Amino acid sequence: MRIGILGRMSSGRSTFFDALTGQTANPHGATKLRMGLAKVIDPRIDKLAAMYDPKKTTYAEVTLCLPPAAPAGPVDIPGLRELRDLRAYVQLVGAYAGETEDQILAEINAFSTELVLNDMERVEKRHARIIKGGGDRPGELAMLEKAGKCLEDEKPLRLLSWDEQEEVLLSEIGLLSWRCLITVVNVDDGRLADGLSDSIKNTIAEKGAEAMLLSATLEAEIATLDAEAQAEFLEAYGLTEPVSIRFVQQALSMLQQICFFTVGKDEVRAWPIARDTHARRASRTIHTDLEKGFIRAEVITYTTLIEQGSEAACKSIGELRVEGKDYIVQDGDIINVRFNV
Repeated sequence: MRIGILGRMSSGRSTFFDALTGQTANPHGATKLRMGLAKVIDPRIDKLAAMYDPKKTTYAEVTLCLPPAAPAGPVDIPGLRELRDLRAYVQLVGAYAGETEDQILAEINAFSTELVLNDMERVEKRHARIIKGGGDRPGELAMLEKAGKCLEDEKPLRLLSWDEQEEVLLSEIGLLSWRCLITVVNVDDGRLADGLSDSIKNTIAEKGAEAMLLSATLEAEIATLDAEAQAEFLEAYGLTEPVSIRFVQQALSMLQQICFFTVGKDEVRAWPIARDTHARRASRTIHTDLEKGFIRAEVITYTTLIEQGSEAACKSIGELRVEGKDYIVQDGDIINVRFNV
């Protein structure tokens, strides 16, 4: 999945990107899209690796996109237009130079308005083309009318519920305000203890977004430290985990993503999938051949495997289940796919 980091040139986007990916992004007018990976640090993977001692351990990953900074203006819409296939956006709001609450609220509202106006223009153009006989796809006209009413009320499309067919159409048309959004308020470390005001939290919630408060400069510094020094820094600032863990976990939850695991001596690996995915469709995440030739899935829950200590022990007590193609994969399932191509 791909998540874009957007915001003003001086919002701290590059520093935030550094803290999440361990890369060094050019903070001085980079002209190309930057890409980086953030690992989904999961202690379950560590325990499974300790059990199997594999040649390779692979965490799930999130792809982060840092578009070129806009030369002026409160938001980075040029980057948005280049990245219509994103699953979610981060709006980074810089609030480390004495910005008032009103200034923070104005930036949050300006970003939302920009997305709504972009979508309204695209909906109107597409609707007009269909009326003229442009050939709409099944359900498209109804979707456009539903979207148009929401946008006319100056509300982002993520506030509405959309079925799978509608989401495909929303994506193909290039609408932006239906995608998931995390609004990150970036403060200096001295303001972390103050938290976010009710007014800011309520405004973010009204946009259908999730809120996060952090100090990107502090988090980037923490990311360079070893585990012992990290723990000391985190405790000093009242933090439980570095942002590389907190942010990715929040993003996965927002995107309704879970992980299942494959295990063995060669590799222990986490596979992110959408919640409520059936076993046959989930197997495609590993390889398309597994979906095509799917026979069955052998499933053990993570907690049972850890409690019993081995697959053989799980099998002996009947806790290794055989599931068919319609089984809905659960978070933490350990799966071995049987297939024939």
